[in-house]
Amino acid sequence: MSTQTSRLDWIQALRGIAALMVVMVHSRGMLAGTAAGRIVADHVLPSMAMGVDLFFIISGFLMVWTTRDFDGSKTYIGNFLIKRFTRIWPLLAIMTPVALVVEHGLGGLLDRRLVLSYLEGLAFIPHNPGASAIYFQMALGVAWTLCFEWYFYLVFAVSMFFGRWRYVAMAAWFTLTLVAIPLGRGNYTLSVVAQPLVTWSRYANLAINPIVWDFVSGMAAGWLYGSRIRMPSARVIHATTLVLLMLLLALWKPLGMVNFFGPLGWGAPLTIVFASIALLARADAIKVPRWSLWMGSISYALYLVHVYVFELLQRIDEAVPLRHPTFGIALFLIRPVAAVLCAWVVFRYVEHPLSTWSRKRLLGLRWPWQMQANETGLAPHGP
Repeated sequence: MSTQTSRLDWIQALRGIAALMVVMVHSRGMLAGTAAGRIVADHVLPSMAMGVDLFFIISGFLMVWTTRDFDGSKTYIGNFLIKRFTRIWPLLAIMTPVALVVEHGLGGLLDRRLVLSYLEGLAFIPHNPGASAIYFQMALGVAWTLCFEWYFYLVFAVSMFFGRWRYVAMAAWFTLTLVAIPLGRGNYTLSVVAQPLVTWSRYANLAINPIVWDFVSGMAAGWLYGSRIRMPSARVIHATTLVLLMLLLALWKPLGMVNFFGPLGWGAPLTIVFASIALLARADAIKVPRWSLWMGSISYALYLVHVYVFELLQRIDEAVPLRHPTFGIALFLIRPVAAVLCAWVVFRYVEHPLSTWSRKRLLGLRWPWQMQANETGLAPHGP
């Protein structure tokens, strides 16, 4: 296996691309000042929100690929959760009060109900599954995706208690939550916004939402990447991908596909493209640009920070008496650049050191499962 394949540089690059796509779609409001700008903002850029689907597919892939050395121990499972938790939670814990102050001022810290809504995001609990389509009316807006991420991590961790049967257990769970239960409740759909709500549990709405299929397709790609299945050449991969995408495009309307998240939308073509990229990467047929690796390293910081960089720049824009249409176009370009620069600073001086410190601290503690392993004479293992 080559160095590039083993390091998964292509995955890091896709992370950066996904983050940039989300940033650009959130910046599109600056183009509303001209007729041409509105066309781009309303009909071209919205599809870049598919960066979220790409993030989920990548997560599914990584969970399969990075746990291929699973040894069946509880220590491994505990360390797995610690590493996942310290990857996403520390920076979220920093950004949550920052977001509260940016959006509501210092007085927001004294509003108990408001603070509680932000704390729900820290606990990865959807604030209101019945509002704002799939966005759950989260106080920290982008936290809706982290609710799904953490749910998937928990399912993956629990499945590992079944040892070598973990994927069977996971298949059974997803069959139950994504097929059987929705069918039993009636009006089965793959639409992420048309799924009937579960009224007795906000968190249960994550389990039955069809967008979870993105994670499942990523897991399938992870299996494909590590399998013995080989394509004759890069040309065959390209040709197969093109045929599948054209077939999907031809069936787009008959299947009721939509320009939105999930398997009934962007998730389907992205699954095809991602699988083909995985096969090409395994064959060393992809050259990853250095800039995309750098962008991938700051992708999580960029995802959490960019909205509030935009918010602050919006206030500056409102204070500056310049309303020429070209000023909006300039802001459309300036805001992502400012967000990327800010994300780099946050990654280097906040996210990376804080995540590293918290991971070392938590992994260094004596957890019950480790003490139980020592008592039974088993040496602790970990991912």
